[in-house]
Amino acid sequence: MAFDPDNPLNPQPGVNGVRYDSRTDFLYYTSTTRKVFMRVPVDPQTHEPTGEPEFVAGGTMADDFCIDENAGVAYLTTHRENTIDRVPLRPGQHGAQRDIVAGEPFTEQLVGPSSVAWGRGPNDYGRVAYVTTDGGTTAPPPDGIVRPAQLLRIEF
Repeated sequence: MAFDPDNPLNPQPGVNGVRYDSRTDFLYYTSTTRKVFMRVPVDPQTHEPTGEPEFVAGGTMADDFCIDENAGVAYLTTHRENTIDRVPLRPGQHGAQRDIVAGEPFTEQLVGPSSVAWGRGPNDYGRVAYVTTDGGTTAPPPDGIVRPAQLLRIEF
């Protein structure tokens, strides 16, 4: 979870996105440079770890994410890969399968998706999310055109 000073993508934090699932008492986190989405069980009272970290999904440069506790999935922004992926919160034998739900094929509006959060409306949770993008300033998209940063409303 520590910062990796030898990573060619510096500056990147060791842990990027962090969220807590109150139904299962797991703390989830991403490491962009390690290309992993992980979880660790925690005590709901003390917030101390109660077990070892577990691999949930990997192979993409996940940045941030939001959790849908009702559906048992997370939606991960892949900042440098210009997608939003859905993965199950429960790891499989070799980790979760990547299910790209936005950005493939390449979508001009979804360049550099970074932070994501559920809307606050009465029916938004698990359905409506807001995503910030950097327009490709960190990693230019496949077409090489850097766009203005945006705040996007996305319905799943």
